Formats: sequence, structure tokens, C-alpha cells
Amino acid sequence: SYGFRSVYLNIMPFRLGGKRFRHETELDYLCHLQAVVEILQKYDQLDYVLAQLDETTKKPRAGTSPLIAVPLRLDLTEEQVNQIMG
Repeated sequence: SYGFRSVYLNIMPFRLGGKRFRHETELDYLCHLQAVVEILQKYDQLDYVLAQLDETTKKPRAGTSPLIAVPLRLDLTEEQVNQIMG
């Protein structure tokens, strides 16, 4: 721990187990993903997150309440965490 709050990223699939999440259309979902990519680039986290995605074998599990997601920890400075979390 760095002595300050950690920020985790959860990306849900458009559908899991036949259930749609918060997006009405696949285009809405893809636009949201693009926005996530832009934020990760802003904070220089895209390569870090892509490496975690490449290394993990974990997958979100459908049929659980709440859904069991795969959290990806962001490697942020304390200043960046404060910018994001307020």
C-alpha cells in the first residue's frame, strides 16, 4: 500500500450469460470503452491495464449477485488518485 486510496478498473462485457449490462446497444458499449481507453491514456495507464488483461486467466462470473468482476488495479500517484476521486 502507498498510504493512500487505490483505484480499480472493472470492465464488464456487453453481455454475460445472456444478460445485458447498463448499455442499450453495442455501439453505446463501444463508445463507453473508447472513453475508458482515453482516460487510461490520460493517466498513462493503458499499457499497465493491457498487461494485466494479458496476464490474467480470471473472467467475470455470471449468475452471481452482485456480479463477480475482475478488478484491475491502476498504478496511480496520490495526486492522480485525488484528481479522480476528489
